[in-house]
Amino acid sequence: MINKAYADYSWEQAAALLAIDSPSGFTAKAAAWVKETFESYGFSAAITTKGGVVIDLGGKNEADGLLLEAHADTLGAMVSQIKGDGRLKLTSLGGMNPNNAEAENVRIFTRGGKVLEGTFQLCNASIHVNGDYNSAKRSF
Repeated sequence: MINKAYADYSWEQAAALLAIDSPSGFTAKAAAWVKETFESYGFSAAITTKGGVVIDLGGKNEADGLLLEAHADTLGAMVSQIKGDGRLKLTSLGGMNPNNAEAENVRIFTRGGKVLEGTFQLCNASIHVNGDYNSAKRSF
C-alpha cells in the first residue's frame, strides 16, 4: 500500500509541473523547474543541449543503473493564420485531434512575448442554432 503522504506529495509535484505551460519548442521553464526541484533536494542536475534534464540520483552500482525519460512538452496546435474576422486557423502540433480540444481553454504565445487566452471552439459552436453541430467534421 502506498504511503498517503508520499502519494499526496507526488500529486502536488505533478500538478505544479503540469501547471507550467510547455508547448513544443517552449519547454525551458518546465525543464528549469525539474532541475531546480531536484537540486533543492541535493541531487546533481543539468539541462542537456536538447533541453532535457539529467539527474544523478546516486547509487552504489553503476553497472545496474536506471534511466527514466519522459516528454516535458504538451501536444497542441500552432496558429498558422489570423483570418480576416480575427479567428485563428490552426495546424496540429504533435498529433493532437481537434475533437479532443473542443471547448478547452487555451493560451496562445505570440512572437512578441504576449500570452493571449481563449477557447478552442467550432466556428458555429451554438448547438441550439447550428443544426449540423453534432455531425460537423472537426478539423484544423
